[in-house]
Amino acid sequence: MNILQVIYSLSQGGAERFVVNLSNELTEKGHKVTLCTFRDDETDPAMSFNLQFLNEKVHYVNLKISSGLSIKKINRIENLVKNTRPDIIHCHLNVIPYFYRLAVTNRKIKIFHTLHSLAEKTYGNKLQFYINKFFYTNLLIRPVTISRECQLSFEKLYKLPEVPNINNGCPEILPSPLFSKTKKEVAKYKTNTTEPVFVHVARFHPLKNQELLVDAFNKLAAVQNQFTLLIIGNGFDTPKGLELQRKACRNIHFLGLKPNVGDYLLCSDAFCLTSHYEGLPISLLEALSCGCVPICTAVGGITDVITNNRNGYLSSPSSETAYLEKLLFFMEYPKNITKSSLKEYFQQNYSMSICCLLYTSDAADD
Repeated sequence: MNILQVIYSLSQGGAERFVVNLSNELTEKGHKVTLCTFRDDETDPAMSFNLQFLNEKVHYVNLKISSGLSIKKINRIENLVKNTRPDIIHCHLNVIPYFYRLAVTNRKIKIFHTLHSLAEKTYGNKLQFYINKFFYTNLLIRPVTISRECQLSFEKLYKLPEVPNINNGCPEILPSPLFSKTKKEVAKYKTNTTEPVFVHVARFHPLKNQELLVDAFNKLAAVQNQFTLLIIGNGFDTPKGLELQRKACRNIHFLGLKPNVGDYLLCSDAFCLTSHYEGLPISLLEALSCGCVPICTAVGGITDVITNNRNGYLSSPSSETAYLEKLLFFMEYPKNITKSSLKEYFQQNYSMSICCLLYTSDAADD
């Protein structure tokens, strides 16, 4: 198949990383893939962070389109479609308004839209909600959700049953050429060789609820200070991010943006997320691939992946005390969940090869 993947940018983020991973896998399976982004990644290099992970066999196009909808921009996108002649257009995040006209005028091309979050978080305003519903109902644009929780939110919001659900996936994480250096770096943060290493991977954002994360670990340090928490992601140099850094205890280390996140996961024992809501975080799947025990808030698609006390630990998204209890339990019973069981669970349910197969099967059967 000839597939056109479309997303705003390849900046740091789970949806952006997923698009790259899926494009790579599709290419390796013999499909022709073009990946198109909108935001100018020359004037703003942050827009191309995930480009470094893209397979060179994938044709990459950056249209340098600014925010806002216009006929001129739609024409540019449709010219790209005309030149690439895809069988399938796969849209990610809220780019589908640019394809409304094409969905009506060219029915030969199948247009899919993966909703990377709860349905109510995936449209701009009430008018767009009704327009989206028209296109979804008439299968002019075919929706796909990324977790059972997201699927239920879609069916409830749009009153449309049986929307396809394809769980997010990711490639197995393997050591990069920087692994040895990273392992030595992580060892320097530890006060002794046996203390557990926790890792948090996310940009600084209110929805990620990092204040609860830091507050819980500060309290953990007051009762059990033999641990290390690594926080990886950008945005912590903002005024609020710097304030968070100032109040963090000495066991917490802010590392900024890292191109080799997988190496840090491979060097860690547990993976932490304290989000207010999530779709199905790619970082969580990467953590499972590395055998990191998830300690997360019970929100969104996380609850589809993690069963409390079986393959991770879940707590309330609004309770610092509840999250602290999960941290303390993990430290007291570190072998309650084994790395090998998490890796096996990942391979059976969330590998990129399985995800890719489901997408191509769904497209072929549609």
